Amino acid sequence: MKICITSLKIATSTLLVIALANCASTSHDSSTVIEEAEETKITITGSRVKRTDIEETVVVEIEPVAPPPSKPAAETLDELLLLVKQNKAKQELTNKERESIFLRERNNQRAQLSDADKDRLFRTIANSAEASGQIFKRYRVNPTIQTEHNPVSTFSMDVDNGSYKLASVMLSQNQLPHPDGIRIEEFVNSMEYHYNQNEQLFSISAEAMPSPFRTGYHILHIGLQTKMLSDEERNPSNLVLVADISGSMASDNKLDLLKNAMTTLVSQLNRNDHIALVVYNDNATVVLNPTKASNKRKIFNAINTLKSGGSTNAEQGLLKGYELAESMFQPGFNNRVILTSDGMANVGSTSPEAILAKISESRNKGIFLTTLGVGKGMYNDHLLEQLANQGNGNYLYIANQIDIQQAFVDELNSQLQTVAKDAKIQVQFNPNIVSNYRLLGYENRHLNKEDFADASKDGGEVGAGHKVTALYEIKLNSKTQPISEEVAKLSIAYKKPQGHKVHFINKNIPLSVVKHTVQSASPDSRLSFAVAAFAEKLRQSYWARVYSYLDIEQLLSTLPITYQRQPQVQILKEQVRIAHKIDSRVDLFEQSHPVSNINYDRVPLLD
Repeated sequence: MKICITSLKIATSTLLVIALANCASTSHDSSTVIEEAEETKITITGSRVKRTDIEETVVVEIEPVAPPPSKPAAETLDELLLLVKQNKAKQELTNKERESIFLRERNNQRAQLSDADKDRLFRTIANSAEASGQIFKRYRVNPTIQTEHNPVSTFSMDVDNGSYKLASVMLSQNQLPHPDGIRIEEFVNSMEYHYNQNEQLFSISAEAMPSPFRTGYHILHIGLQTKMLSDEERNPSNLVLVADISGSMASDNKLDLLKNAMTTLVSQLNRNDHIALVVYNDNATVVLNPTKASNKRKIFNAINTLKSGGSTNAEQGLLKGYELAESMFQPGFNNRVILTSDGMANVGSTSPEAILAKISESRNKGIFLTTLGVGKGMYNDHLLEQLANQGNGNYLYIANQIDIQQAFVDELNSQLQTVAKDAKIQVQFNPNIVSNYRLLGYENRHLNKEDFADASKDGGEVGAGHKVTALYEIKLNSKTQPISEEVAKLSIAYKKPQGHKVHFINKNIPLSVVKHTVQSASPDSRLSFAVAAFAEKLRQSYWARVYSYLDIEQLLSTLPITYQRQPQVQILKEQVRIAHKIDSRVDLFEQSHPVSNINYDRVPLLD
């Protein structure tokens, strides 16, 4: 019965995604992406596909069973729009309603809709978090580990911001982001922190404070920062822009936003930089051969001619882009492909693994990848995030001019100049000091202990001036320990941008970093945990049940006035307020595991 219900939900989701695509200016078959998705790993917004590959130590989110609806079938466009708005288009349609929608699609009745009706249907679905065509990969929630059984935690570095930026867009329009699109580390790493720097490649900071929300635990904040570079110190860049100009880019102002982003990037480049432009829809075409960045008029003209239409052959776009990047490659340069898209690939290979297999040689040579996402309706977060994750690169999301300014002006050197590749972190906790620990986020960056020193295992790519932040919940042993004891040993492994040898950095985290109160901890520690707690709340994590959005807002109010005036903190506070106002979701665990009986050390096994 479960399998039948899940299949029905997927089928219904597919119909609505197709309906949305066909109501756009040019059709594209989104069902290609959905049909190839693995049920246990991919979640299409609104379909609530349950995962089955869960370990016993991980909380399983139990889906409440909705009562069967009794409403009659939707016969008119207005009734269908109402169903979508009420979040019934994917979860509570009767069989007759599903049949009605299916017949409309099969008989091409949508072609009889007026342009105004098409626009209304498109906007309604695109603006609904639960009924849009957003595609995510669902990751497991990290469990709490007993140190005596497994004292070592290993993961690859991450500087992406896609998850946080997309969630911000949804909340700004009074819509909750889908929980499966929430990656805690991308929320945490989207904030700007004030770490001290030394002359080493990685400067390492650490601090621990009592957890405001999990009784008996501390929050261990680990901050890494690479050396800053001035524009003059940045190596010359050979960049290939690979622009999606398919029909789906006509919606959400996607193409115009990407044109602004590319124009801003080019305006910041130096005279020794070179740039090329590839576009793709049904096929890939070179619009601009390698051109010196000083010839800005020629480059701007090429960008301004871009128009949308056709299908989305991301594979051909990337292959053509890497072919150009190979011809432009120079050792010591910043050799990079920048893919701009909504990720809705529907022609050629549509999985990140298949695409990456064809560019592996270029990737290993030292050509890096940036994926730049735009849009919220019809958006494939999974493809863009995994291409960047496995393609030696990073994943950015832009929603407005502020995001463009941050990515391609304020942080341009970080985005262009990689200073460490395959970068990994390993924390070995001292069982004499720490009895339990849990890493917040980085589930999709998990590595085995032996992967840390293995040169063949992929890690993260970090640019000049990038900050990487990781948070742990740790439980300290109640027995008093000498101040000279160490909480943990922190190790970093990385390769040079065009090297193959693994380099190591080791640093002890002394017990002296532990603060006795939240107020005595640095503003950075409080800010990082507040945004992590917010992500856990949006994700409906088991541990997020013990605090409210108001508690997060209260924690943010303890920050110094200089922090509270920062735009990033003001935006975060507004997002928390919006989520508090619109989040009416049911606690999925309360019936079987009430908060009043919660054990702060152990997540219960579910029947």
